[in-house]
Amino acid sequence: MIASFMRFSQRFVEKIKITRRPFRLIILSLLLLASLYQFMERVSIPLVALFLHISYLVFLWMPPRWFQPTRRHVAILVLLWAATALSSFTLDESYLIFFLGYFLIGHISVRFSGFLRTGLAAAVMAANAAFWQFSGQLAPNEIYTYSLVHAVTYILIISIRERSKSNQAERRYFRELSQVHAQLESAHQDLQQMHRELEEATVRSLRFAVLEERTRIARDIHDTIGHGLTSVIVQLQALPYMIKANEAEADQTLAAVLDVARNCLTEVRSVVHQMGRDDAGLGLIGLKSLIQTVKEQTRLQIRFSTEGTITQWHPEIAEALYRILQEALTNIIRHAHASVVEVSITESEEELVMTVVDDGPFLSDSPPQPGFGILNMKARCERIGGSFELRKQQPNGLRITIQLPLINSLQEGEKIER
Repeated sequence: MIASFMRFSQRFVEKIKITRRPFRLIILSLLLLASLYQFMERVSIPLVALFLHISYLVFLWMPPRWFQPTRRHVAILVLLWAATALSSFTLDESYLIFFLGYFLIGHISVRFSGFLRTGLAAAVMAANAAFWQFSGQLAPNEIYTYSLVHAVTYILIISIRERSKSNQAERRYFRELSQVHAQLESAHQDLQQMHRELEEATVRSLRFAVLEERTRIARDIHDTIGHGLTSVIVQLQALPYMIKANEAEADQTLAAVLDVARNCLTEVRSVVHQMGRDDAGLGLIGLKSLIQTVKEQTRLQIRFSTEGTITQWHPEIAEALYRILQEALTNIIRHAHASVVEVSITESEEELVMTVVDDGPFLSDSPPQPGFGILNMKARCERIGGSFELRKQQPNGLRITIQLPLINSLQEGEKIER
């Protein structure tokens, strides 16, 4: 809606700019025609007055490109003033050069700028005063009065023009500011959409981590339990022959088969118990999967440990821990030049603490200047009411400590043993 309003305002201003100049010229032309009508009744040579006013009308309606270059523009002004002075002297009408002088001074005030504008206006007023003094048409006090009126007119037009420029600059600034506001609003909406997509991608990545962990468990079942059961089957098939050949050896084989079967049963119960928890360990499984992925992709040795019982985390806490650990490991790989990283999670009744310690060659007493990654981790902690601390680890390396409240965490779920 703001963008539509800005487009409408811009078209309206452009339309005003297009129509303002012809409207101004029409008013000035009407004034010239009224002056011509007045002088046609007063002067004895009406053709001179007619020629002079027609010259001014042509001068008013000349296209701006005809005034280029500047020296041509100045030459036209000089010729027009000379024609005005000659006509005023021929008709003995001092008011003629006084009245038409307004048009010259006004034109100079609008069309020129800087020192050239001031110099031309001063030259016209000085030339008018010299003409009146030379022709003897006006007394000295009248010359002073007329020159003062021309000077006040020039100052007034300049003031109006500067104020108009200031207003145009303010309107342009407001238009640009509105456009920037509209762009910022659009960027804010895009960022919100990207944030929502990032949250959805985080949830998908965590669930993918769960799937990957279950795939690993299935692979472990195949490699351990499957191998054990295969061994049990083979030995059971050979047991009848062993009984006939040697009963003592058959008893030993049977005992070994029972041990393998019991171990397989224990392993099956553990796996079923772990897979039956569904999303209860979503956050913890996600962290383990992330650590395993980093270990496989780099030469970094990562040790992961937990203390106490780990409850079911709120998705927001799980997402924050996952992203913070991901950013921390990325920074360690890029900047720390470490070989060993220790990640530990401790959970109490009210808060969750995660520490990430590396053995990099960092020896300074003060922590490094926070970059984008560190600020991002700190912002994630503060957004859910937690705290972030980065300090030197003795004798070398850095320690990151994350403390997150568990007030919003889901405590009713089944606990996950270490």
